[in-house]
Amino acid sequence: MPSPIQTFKENIRPAKLLLQVYSLLDTNDNIVSEGDLVEILRGVVQANTDEELLLVYNEIFLGLVRQGAEIPRASLRRGTLAHLLRQAVVAACTGLDTYLPALLRANLPIVIKAQGRGFVSSEDETVKEYLSNLTFSLDEVLRLSEDPNAAEYIANKILNLTNFSYLSTHKGIHVTARFLGIEKPWEMISKQLNRDKKELMTIVNETVKRRNDIVHRADHDQANPQGNQQEITFAWAKQSVDTIENICLALDEIVDKRMKELQAVINAR
Repeated sequence: MPSPIQTFKENIRPAKLLLQVYSLLDTNDNIVSEGDLVEILRGVVQANTDEELLLVYNEIFLGLVRQGAEIPRASLRRGTLAHLLRQAVVAACTGLDTYLPALLRANLPIVIKAQGRGFVSSEDETVKEYLSNLTFSLDEVLRLSEDPNAAEYIANKILNLTNFSYLSTHKGIHVTARFLGIEKPWEMISKQLNRDKKELMTIVNETVKRRNDIVHRADHDQANPQGNQQEITFAWAKQSVDTIENICLALDEIVDKRMKELQAVINAR
């Protein structure tokens, strides 16, 4: 089975690819269909004189779109290419959605085995909120008292407690890390990245909110669903994708170190 971080990297790759494709195709709406260069390339590809050719070029890319591609000029304008940015945001959030549960699934049993009933902080209000609906029947309690796989059972019970979409916020990252024995998660993540924790949390929440607007409202603001579609820029989308990736990489390093410490506790018994 791939590790949680490997799974995340596979899921974040489409987001990064979408940003790269946008960079290649963005001409600032300067799409050329006539001129000397177009005619030179017409000869290179042996296109008929009546075939429409669209020249797409910028500082990093030169491309020729032939008529047979059935891509109209409007599809290459920034207003349309912005959909690539929107889907990059969605893909990045999908990566986060899959990473956090995978991280818990792989490591929570180790934490429970090492720390026993003390693995959950009774003073952490965010964790208590997450666990507010967790219940065990009498049969489950009696079975767990003699079950050698009790840690795995409890971990799965917690993982099945609520929809994983709950985790896809700064609170969800906090809850995931606290379950895995990380004290003050956002302080540690911000230190790992040398970034301000409030800035990181804000970017995560804004990105997730934007994902929800894109998926559920065609990128109309929830506060104004009848208004114009929200604008999106390459810089904003890239910041969102990069921040989610960096947070997950940092969290994985922190968790890996903590799991080695807890595994040592288990092995020493």
